[in-house]
Amino acid sequence: MKKIIVSAMAILTLGSCSLFNKRSDDQAKHSKAHEQITGAVTPDPTTVASVPNHIEAVEISTPPKVPPPQPAVKKHFELSTPVVPADTSLRWLKNGNIRFVKKTFRSDGRTAKDRERLTKGQHPHAIVLACSDSRVPPEIVFDQTLGEIFVIRVMGEALDSSVIASIEYAVEHLHTGLLVVMGHSQCGAIQATLKTSEGTSAGSADLDRVLSDIRPRLVSIANEPASSNLEVESTLNADGVARDLMKRSALLKSAVETGNLLIKSALYRVDTGKVTFY
Repeated sequence: MKKIIVSAMAILTLGSCSLFNKRSDDQAKHSKAHEQITGAVTPDPTTVASVPNHIEAVEISTPPKVPPPQPAVKKHFELSTPVVPADTSLRWLKNGNIRFVKKTFRSDGRTAKDRERLTKGQHPHAIVLACSDSRVPPEIVFDQTLGEIFVIRVMGEALDSSVIASIEYAVEHLHTGLLVVMGHSQCGAIQATLKTSEGTSAGSADLDRVLSDIRPRLVSIANEPASSNLEVESTLNADGVARDLMKRSALLKSAVETGNLLIKSALYRVDTGKVTFY
């Protein structure tokens, strides 16, 4: 009886081995066919289990791509003679402010024909950098119409890359020969700068950056009482912006030195509507 059982077990063992060997042969054939069709290598089932999960596949390093050659930095700006001479443009602005104060506004420059004419391009005769204050719209203050002045408005006439780039664009591409930096009385940005000492916050990081731009221009009067309607402080800020533009923009500095740009600072008085140029 024991011999029969042993013989049966031997037969089963031999059968299992044959079945396993057949299954292994089938897997090998399947893996080889998969590799031929897809190009992918099927992992060996006897070795995959021995690789820890935390070991990641090693990436094959490739040589870094060579960046394309960069164009040479333009050292000489292509500045053309302004479409309108700066002194003529300044006279137009002064006359416009007189009309504004006297309430004798122009009636031209606002028709459908004017809009159609400007679809072909713009050639503003002046650039005006002014405060965002709702009481100081340059187009109305100078009685200018469609396409006549290129306006940038920002709190306290503060400078950043977008403000400077806007002015540079008008000078280089639109050939505008006059830039007016116009401050105004009762300026909230100036008042906030005076009330917020250095190192303290005005309420947000962006506000602090604006005040940090304005503050150095008021150092000379830091220990003095505020002037009436903050006119002195606003004038100093506008004049300081005009000077800072020359320091921060090589293009504007070149335009001024070649006579293609005139920069004037000015103060608008909210109570009278008059603009004083400096």
